[in-house]
Formats: sequence, structure tokens, C-alpha cells
Amino acid sequence: MRLRRLLTAPRALLSRVIRAPISPLTLARKTCRILEKQRTTDTHGHVVIPNHLIIAFSQRDRDRFAGAEETLRRELIEVAHEFANSKHFGFGGPLSIDFATNPKLRTGKSQISGEFRDAPISDEAVLINSDGVQIAITTPQLLGRNEDCGVVLTGSNVSRHHAEIRADQHGLFIVDLSSTNGSLVNGIAVANHRLLHGDIISIGDHQLRVEVI
Repeated sequence: MRLRRLLTAPRALLSRVIRAPISPLTLARKTCRILEKQRTTDTHGHVVIPNHLIIAFSQRDRDRFAGAEETLRRELIEVAHEFANSKHFGFGGPLSIDFATNPKLRTGKSQISGEFRDAPISDEAVLINSDGVQIAITTPQLLGRNEDCGVVLTGSNVSRHHAEIRADQHGLFIVDLSSTNGSLVNGIAVANHRLLHGDIISIGDHQLRVEVI
């Protein structure tokens, strides 16, 4: 797992990645602490965490790793997703990270804050099947074998009304409708589960990837 690799890698090696006194190891740990500290519960009882992080540095530190910001952003987003999955937390929307400069910070110090930004509405998200075909999500949206389903899936392992994608103020979630063979998200059987960008829904022999556009 990326989180374990990043958190156990030698500090000297990680510091060379951005050539600054602040290592990705420190930032990864602080990111996870902020996400856990700012967690809350939505109306369905799901734990949700901030989906936008602002990481501030001194001007000197910012200048030192300016050329590696995109790499660092990708790594920290992966760390945050792995942390959320390990804790069964959901994000309030697609995760993003911005870097900022704080003139009050000393060299070697960083500051991380989290925000809940508006979740995407249903028409900004799609399902992508194994053939690469995009299916617009219009909630509530039934998935199953019956012709009245918004997403018709064939196969004996698919129930007539298998699952439903719904939306609330925090984004999208999938509800298994007491199907015979169950619904999986990222390989784990779920009954009522918050959906994140990049999640893989498995129903019968079908796999559908959730993407925010």
C-alpha cells in the first residue's frame, strides 16, 4: 500500500524527493491526522471527511520544491484515499489539494487545513463500464436486470432491481436492494456505501467505475 510505503520509507530518501526540510513523511502523517480530526457524520450515519486540503509552507520551502508540487499532490491524494479506505471514511466530494504560502511560517514548518466543499451533483458523475462506455448518473438510479432500471445489467447473477444510486448533500451513495448475490465496491460487499471518485462497483459479472467529470 502507498500509505505504508510512504510512512515507512527512510526520511532522508523522502526529503530528497522535494529537496526541502519538510518531508512527505511528515506531510502524510499530518494529512491523516487532519482528516481524522475533522471527520463528521452525515444523515445516513456515514463518517465523512474533508474533501479539500490546503497545505501552507514558508516562502523558502515553497520555492525549494516548486517543481515537485504535482508529484507531491498526487502522492498525498493517494495517501488520503488509502487512509480513508482503511478507516471506512468517505469524502464529502472529489478530493483536491492546494498548496499555499504563509509568510508567518518558519522554514521547515507546514500548516494543513481541511474544508468540506460542495459535492458534485448527480449529472456531473458517470459510470464507465468495462467497454469504456459512459453512463450518466441521474439519481435516484436503479441498477438491475429489469428494463425499468436506469442501468440495465444482464446475467443470472443480477437481480431484477439489484441496487440503487442515490444522492444527498454529501454526494453519491449506493444501496443494495436486498439482492441475491450482493453488491461490491472495490471488492467489498456493501449494503449502503458512500461512493468516491474512482470506486469500482461490481454487480454480477459487471464492473462500473465511478468518475466525476
